[in-house]
Amino acid sequence: MKKVSYVVMLLMLTVGIMAQEEEMKQKFIEETRVEAPVFIGETNLNDADRQNFSSHLQEELTYLSELDYLGKEGIVAIDFVIETDGSVTNVMVSNSVSKTIDEAVLKAVTNSSNMWKAGKINGQENAMDKTIYVKFDIPGNASHNEQARENLNLAIKQVSDIDKLENKDIDAAAKTKKTARKAKSAQTYLEYAEQYKPNDLSITYWQARVYELQGNNDQKEQKLDQYLELARHHDLEKSLEQDILMAVISFK
Repeated sequence: MKKVSYVVMLLMLTVGIMAQEEEMKQKFIEETRVEAPVFIGETNLNDADRQNFSSHLQEELTYLSELDYLGKEGIVAIDFVIETDGSVTNVMVSNSVSKTIDEAVLKAVTNSSNMWKAGKINGQENAMDKTIYVKFDIPGNASHNEQARENLNLAIKQVSDIDKLENKDIDAAAKTKKTARKAKSAQTYLEYAEQYKPNDLSITYWQARVYELQGNNDQKEQKLDQYLELARHHDLEKSLEQDILMAVISFK
């Protein structure tokens, strides 16, 4: 009986300690004032001339040529630590676009060392982790977009014709032959569309649909995986843009 009582008392004591710890944590959070690090630019600039971080990145990345970023749009995520003296340490890529672009952004972030005002906790300077997102955005060429859309529509027309074959009273061999021919045409149109507009959600979806019609399940699954990944990046971009966490680097 005493053993049972000891166990009950121990459990009650443990629960009480956990409740106290949770209360202390909540109190600490409520009473803690956190000031995030602020990019202040070069120290020899006047306040009116100080750059924001997006401008700093834009200037740092101007040396990239068209060949470096052509067809490589996307978001680079860089994790780093801003020390109490404003220096930058532990710089690393957490989301990659390409080796050339990743290295360029890493260099730009590293070059921002001593251009930061350290973050503070309750008025005391503290080293803080930070993540920045850099979206490489190549303005769409109107004629390219038009060509991509035209070829996509032609591909969709071929798929629609295949669907209509199901309701036609023709022999199975002829139906199979027409389906294969139209699926091949759709695939060709989609390849043209992709050249004009790579990594497009609609084009990727219809590529998966055509592979399905051709009975190529492995290729279909690959395209569906690519579609889901593109959709995830699309949602991430929208979220980051709304939260103003992303610098957008546009190349003309």
